[in-house]
Amino acid sequence: MPLVTEFDLLSLAGARDIIIIVAGSLIVLLLVALLAFTVVIGLATRVLLGTVRRLLDDEVSPLVNSTRLTVRRVQGTTTFMGETAVGPVIRVYGVFAGARRAFGVLTGVAGRRNQRK
Repeated sequence: MPLVTEFDLLSLAGARDIIIIVAGSLIVLLLVALLAFTVVIGLATRVLLGTVRRLLDDEVSPLVNSTRLTVRRVQGTTTFMGETAVGPVIRVYGVFAGARRAFGVLTGVAGRRNQRK
């Protein structure tokens, strides 16, 4: 007397087939859901990149241009100040320092001051 009857084998084979079909269907549904999720993420990324590009064009580019203009003005101002204010002061101080040194060398005052240190 066999322990497993023919009816049991058919019901086990049928249950196995049903499980395989259900598992396959679930995998297909999962893949479709992942595909939809990927498409949604791709579209959201595209929209976000478009928004960032518009923001850069509308907001950041004018700020960068304004900053460049300001830097050019500052460079012009520093050049002007160097040529008109600082340069003559340096020349006058150089002449004064040279005259003082010449006076010190001629009179010997500078030599004595350096010896005291």
